[in-house]
Order: sequence, then structure tokens, then C-alpha cells
Amino acid sequence: MADRRMLELARLAGASGKSVTAVAGHVEGLVEVGLKSMFSRLERGMKPADCVRLKTLKGVLEELTPLQCVDFLASTCMLQIQLRQRGKKRSNYPRTTTQNNGLSNINRSDT
Repeated sequence: MADRRMLELARLAGASGKSVTAVAGHVEGLVEVGLKSMFSRLERGMKPADCVRLKTLKGVLEELTPLQCVDFLASTCMLQIQLRQRGKKRSNYPRTTTQNNGLSNINRSDT
């Protein structure tokens, strides 16, 4: 979801009709202000989420034996590594229309 200020900046740059370099100086300052406010809001949302994750992890680990804790933490680490590898592998493949919508070539004139 786009930030409202960033959307306004994109409209400003597009609606001015001037070259990108002419608008760049004015827009650059506005972009910095918009990014700072967006990052501060993001940080305010991330801190409570991190606290919830940590509390949940501590609660799970309290219920497990020490050996189960080691197994659980090792398994979650392996899951993270495998997900990261899968994401890297997937990002190396070129995207096609069949990958975008999961459909093979469908002839629209048949309908």
C-alpha cells in the first residue's frame, strides 16, 4: 500500500510536465521528508511487533525441555535458511505471464 505523501509526490512529478531534472530538486527535499515520516511510523509499528514475537518465543521455550528447546530453535533456523534460499532461487527466474497468473495460454476469443 502506497504512502499518501509518496503518492502525492509521484503525482506532482508526473503532472508538472517538466523534465525530471527540473522537478528533481524540488521533489528531492519532499521525498526526504516523506521517507523520514514513513520510517518513523514503520519503526513505531515494528517495536510492538518485536515485543510480541519475543514474548511468544519465551512462552514456547518455557513449556519445552532444554533438549526440545534446542531442537525447536535449530528447526526454526533451518526453516529461515530454506525460505531465504527458496526466495533467492525464485528471484533468479525470469517472470512470465504464466508464472504471474498461474494460467497457461488461454485464447480469449473462444469465449
